[in-house]
Amino acid sequence: MSSTRSSNTASRGERAMNPAGYVCPVTKEPLKATRAGLRRADGTLYLWLAGDAEPVADFVAGHARLQAEKDTQAMYNSTHASDIYRNFLDWLFASFDVRENEFRRSLVAHLRLQEGQRVLVTGCGLGEDLPIIAGQVGPRGAVYAQDLAKRMVLDARERYPADLPAPRFSVGDAMELPFADGFFDAVFHFGGINLFGDMPRAVAEMARVTRPGGRVTFGDEGIAPWLRKTEYARVAVANIPLWESPIPLESLPPGVDDVQCTWVLGQCFYVIDFAVAPGGPRMNIDVPHKGRRGGTARTRFYGQLEGVTPEAKRLAAEAAAREGVSLHEWLDRAVRTAAAGKDGA
Repeated sequence: MSSTRSSNTASRGERAMNPAGYVCPVTKEPLKATRAGLRRADGTLYLWLAGDAEPVADFVAGHARLQAEKDTQAMYNSTHASDIYRNFLDWLFASFDVRENEFRRSLVAHLRLQEGQRVLVTGCGLGEDLPIIAGQVGPRGAVYAQDLAKRMVLDARERYPADLPAPRFSVGDAMELPFADGFFDAVFHFGGINLFGDMPRAVAEMARVTRPGGRVTFGDEGIAPWLRKTEYARVAVANIPLWESPIPLESLPPGVDDVQCTWVLGQCFYVIDFAVAPGGPRMNIDVPHKGRRGGTARTRFYGQLEGVTPEAKRLAAEAAAREGVSLHEWLDRAVRTAAAGKDGA
């Protein structure tokens, strides 16, 4: 892999004229590209990382809320962070006798990518998934890569193959993504989300920036529930405590569909993927129930009244049975009739 990117990347000046779809991560308003960085209308400036002809937008520097993430940033921005991270990955794949490239391809397959699509990778780490994704969306597609740790982003860019179109890298917070609603066809994250300060918010952000019908895939440590009381799980968790993390299905926002949850790498990691479905699931709540009780989902929820005595309940049921109607129909008519008679008194 070569780190020479001048052959297929624009100069700083050219890239500065193209903010690549970024918006303010806090207000979501458009940003104007300048030589120094991306500027908000009120003057707030998100600087390009200093260095070379390929600027990387930094949405973390000066971000007050991210002071709560100091420990995570320090861990991944340390001098040897990339080597430590890479050593862990080598151990992980060797432990489960998995070929890394094949495994990563199987994860990316959850996105169901097509040529020409736009994809975001959050928590990109050293960027091992980026060439796979770039190969699937092709030269007409676009890959964006983001991580909270500046060192990870810069190392991922350095390691990225020079013969592929370069991703658009940024340093940012996965809980406040600098993109407009529905900007991407798919969003991918694997490894790290268990350490996020607010996982539901992070998942909601991934869904927000994905178009309706697009897919989100994320995963991290979390041993399968049916293994948790076994010796296998005790050995695993003694080695990597994070493998005891809960499976965060409750972190999904309401507006999703086609949700799938699988386990990989010795069933010690969960993978959750879903389609974005604004408005959430659909149900016709006005389909009548057949039978003694009758009514609809709407009347059974929105039409509830105060309780009556057991005797009154029995009398109503008997009266409905004599007339051959449902209890709902009899009660609805009885209430309307009584209310009309009282109003006319």
